[in-house]
Amino acid sequence: MSFHCTVGSEKCVGCGTCIPVCPKRLLILEDGRPRMIEGREHLCNDCGQCTAYCPEGAIIHNGIRADELERTTIPTSSASKTVLQALKQRRSYRNFSTQPVKQSDLEKVLEVVGYAPSGGNNRFLRLIITKPETTKKFLDLIAQWFDGDCRTDPVYGKRYANKIDSILERYRAGQDPILRNAPSVVFSVGPKTAVWGGVESGINLTYFNLAAETMNIGCCFAGYATAAAKKSQAVRDLLGIKEDEECFSAMIFGYKTIRAQKIPARSLPRSEIL
Repeated sequence: MSFHCTVGSEKCVGCGTCIPVCPKRLLILEDGRPRMIEGREHLCNDCGQCTAYCPEGAIIHNGIRADELERTTIPTSSASKTVLQALKQRRSYRNFSTQPVKQSDLEKVLEVVGYAPSGGNNRFLRLIITKPETTKKFLDLIAQWFDGDCRTDPVYGKRYANKIDSILERYRAGQDPILRNAPSVVFSVGPKTAVWGGVESGINLTYFNLAAETMNIGCCFAGYATAAAKKSQAVRDLLGIKEDEECFSAMIFGYKTIRAQKIPARSLPRSEIL
């Protein structure tokens, strides 16, 4: 962390906006300038809140001047309508093109994922993304797991008991009821000890999904893929998941071949205002 206002400039007006937005409360005003409280520098988690909220663009954070950063926009009614519409029309998608997702499109999606909320800005999760050839190997290994250890697994053996034979029958007939012919799968992986791993994984992949939608890339959370990456050693070896790591969730994705025409009705979530 290298927090300071631009030395010798008149940009900082001593407004103190950066003080309350620091989640760790590490900043104070001294002689009209903010500074890090001595001895607490190690507590900074590089969240960048001070940079984001400084109205004068006076802060340099990790060597980057605020005036070099992308500016935020003030939400308008039309922009709000567009965002709300996009959220409502997102669909879990299962009809994929065989065309691999372009690296340039994937990089744009991953840039957005980098802005997903993370407790304490820890960023302990990593994403494993399969190419089509790896996806095919993964599919075959899932089928082998279904026909082997999954049947006797105390959790998934019961959960999939009425599905395994049907799934394998369709798979052997050349269909793909497991990954839906998706060209790629993204896995969210992190330390087994991560208390909020499942929550942060869901947030990360939701950001991935929403960003992907803007490029005609469909996504669907993949329970079978997640289960196999948790339990099958062959799958874990293929993906390079370490012994002390957990696969918290997975999602299949690829370019869309058809587009939803309507937004289906949904009931409001059950809620209480106390």
